[in-house]
Formats: sequence, structure tokens, C-alpha cells
Amino acid sequence: MLILALDTSGAAPSCALLQNGAMLDACFHDSMLDHSRLLLPLCQSLLGKNGLTLNDVDVFAAVTGPGSFTGIRIGTAAIKGFAWAQDKPCAGISSLLAMAWDWEQAGTLCCSIRARAGESYYAVFQREKDSVIRLTEDAVGSDEEMETIAREHGCTFFPRDCQQASGAAKAAWALAQTGGLQTCHEIVPSYLRATQAERMRKEQAT
Repeated sequence: MLILALDTSGAAPSCALLQNGAMLDACFHDSMLDHSRLLLPLCQSLLGKNGLTLNDVDVFAAVTGPGSFTGIRIGTAAIKGFAWAQDKPCAGISSLLAMAWDWEQAGTLCCSIRARAGESYYAVFQREKDSVIRLTEDAVGSDEEMETIAREHGCTFFPRDCQQASGAAKAAWALAQTGGLQTCHEIVPSYLRATQAERMRKEQAT
């Protein structure tokens, strides 16, 4: 099984190829958030470097959030388009879960990503040798709230702002082993916070 995974939730878009549970190759581009222009050439370059095309991919995975709202939409749309055209399954992966899968040491992790307004997206996971167990749902809140949750779970590691598609590929492989893959129509972004347009509509209504 060949998995192509994308992560556009942070400043640098990245792609990864995972074959039968083993990382085949990965790349990223420090694009200063220019994801819409660089993501597709990045995928094409990675596939071509390994003598592959989109036809060879069995599962398309994308980080669906939380993170950059625009970035999430770009990556999610790309994967949905690939999967629809190829009639292949998808995996929508939390950015925080992807971070946990990329962490190599066993222990309790509080993975977090800086959000706006002095807040963070965060979740707690138990990292084992070959698995990741989710202990809390993805949440957004102040650093004080996050630290309280981390203390309650006895976290020993605190991965932060280290988004890479390799973690999403590993998480997608785990989903594939348990029948958790989805169709392209089921993949949706996960923002956790209201978008700017939603906030503006709410302000105008009050």
C-alpha cells in the first residue's frame, strides 16, 4: 500500500510517501505560506523522484487541522481532488495526531500548535513503540488551560509547532489497518475556532 500524505497546516507545506508502513521519501518547502502555488509541483516532484505517479498511490492523506485556516483548505482540497479523480480512499489526519506519530520516544505527549489571540491548539497522546493512543480530543485554549491538562495527564514531552507530512502518513497507515479510511466526500477541515468570516458575521449581527 502506497500512501501520499500532505501537511499544509503550518508555514512550510510538506509531502510524504509511505509504502507498506515504511517511510519511502518526504520533502517540504519553506514557502512563506505560498501553499497554493507550490503544493502541486511539490507532490509531482516527490512522486517523480521515486518513479511514481498519482496512479500508483493507494491512499491519499491530508492534515485537516487544526492550524492555518487557508493552509488546511488548500491541502484538504488537493487530497479530495486526487482521491476523486483516482477513485481512491482518503485519510483526514489531525495535525496534533500527526505530531504524535512523528515523535520517536515513548511517553505521554502534549502536542500543541500556536493559535492566534494568545491561545494554542493542543491534545494529549500516549506514544508507544508502534502506536499512538489519544487521551484527549483536540482543543483550543490558553497556555494555562493547556498546562493544566498536561499536568493532569503527567505529560513528559511537549512537541510544539513541528508539523510534517511524515506523521500524517504514519497515522493514515494506522487508520488503514483498522478500516478507518474515508471517501473524498467525507474529508472536511477541522478549524476548532470560528473562521474570520464567521466572526465578522456574528459581530455584524450583534
